[in-house]
Amino acid sequence: MRRSANRPWSGVWGCSVIAVLLATGLGHGTPSDQDGWRYSGEFGLYVELIEDGLEVRWLTSEPTEGVVRALVDDVVVDAVDTETADAHVARLEIDAPLVTLEYGDAAGEDLTRTRIRIEPPEPVAPSRAVTDSIFLFGDVHGEFDRVVSLLRGSGLIDEDLRWTGGRRTVALLGDLFDRGDDVTRLLWFLYGLEDEARAVGGDVLVVLGNHEVMVMSGDLRYVSGKEASLGFRHRLSYKEMFDPRTSILGRWLASKPGLVRLDDLLLAHGGVSPGYLELSLEAFRDTLERWVAEPLFVHWDDRDSLVATAIEMELDSAAVARRWDFFFSPESVLWYRDLVRSDTLASHLERVLDRHDATLHVVAHTPVQSIQERYEGRLIAVDLVDAASEMLLLVREADGWGRFKIPLDGEPERLEALP
Repeated sequence: MRRSANRPWSGVWGCSVIAVLLATGLGHGTPSDQDGWRYSGEFGLYVELIEDGLEVRWLTSEPTEGVVRALVDDVVVDAVDTETADAHVARLEIDAPLVTLEYGDAAGEDLTRTRIRIEPPEPVAPSRAVTDSIFLFGDVHGEFDRVVSLLRGSGLIDEDLRWTGGRRTVALLGDLFDRGDDVTRLLWFLYGLEDEARAVGGDVLVVLGNHEVMVMSGDLRYVSGKEASLGFRHRLSYKEMFDPRTSILGRWLASKPGLVRLDDLLLAHGGVSPGYLELSLEAFRDTLERWVAEPLFVHWDDRDSLVATAIEMELDSAAVARRWDFFFSPESVLWYRDLVRSDTLASHLERVLDRHDATLHVVAHTPVQSIQERYEGRLIAVDLVDAASEMLLLVREADGWGRFKIPLDGEPERLEALP
């Protein structure tokens, strides 16, 4: 089936996003790939789950007629042609759990393909075994090219960005969003790579950070000008592009853990604070999953809507405060910094490791110049001042984990523990 699309623009433009666009001159004229900002393919793709199918929005570098096709088992089940524009929107009727979207310039030969899972994603188990080496990133903040370079240089992906890491594990400890120019492309890349890795016994694990929660709940202070322009061109708010109820990427992110153990490794974005020491991995997972799914979660940026939603949900002020603390307080697992900032919390760290049957806590969120061990090797800090300029490698050895940092340029180096 092939149809022509009308163009029903919907959604609202976030005021903070428009301010960014005006400040960077994007209110005048149409940016293109030739400006240095990449928009084509997955750099500018938005996919929303709707009744009976998907709404797909994509960008082309120049105004042109567009096309999008839905393929199930390599058979086209729906297709839509769009009018001449650089921002395209179409609705596709789909009745299948998996679909491949093929979209781009109707006259072009190289259409982009993106595989979409229609069914809700399965939540990640809070504790799991690993079978091989583990590669870990701290906050990468939209540095797509650097992430690709580090993965490719370590033999985890090929030149076509396909998984070649076998049974190895790649973990990203949050803050994929904000600051950098290519957050959207990075998210689609990881979304697809996750399936490829798991098909051969490997894994790509995304752990939630504070910036994921900020964007999904409407705090857009740190969105880059390029990323903000995506929402502007799609006639959506940037928050709407990652809505955990309707956006394919938002639903995927909402299924990710905030605290997880891989064998004897405890991973978190900020770290486990005294306030959350007694919460088990399962209880933390269940709380995160339940509270992200609540209507309240997407209203933290609007006080009036927040109050109205809390009343509708019959939540008192104490219940709202508990949710705020969980997502935004300095003690939150997503925001805690003291383990990296201080060298006097050895006893607390020991309690954290004992509580979760772990020997090593790996955290991000608090920037360091280079990946470093702390507390005689019981903590590793992986958030870097220069985002995604290094990657941590943990390799099984007879007496535990061999610990290496892999720079963008150069050979892996063994870590040296600091006090």
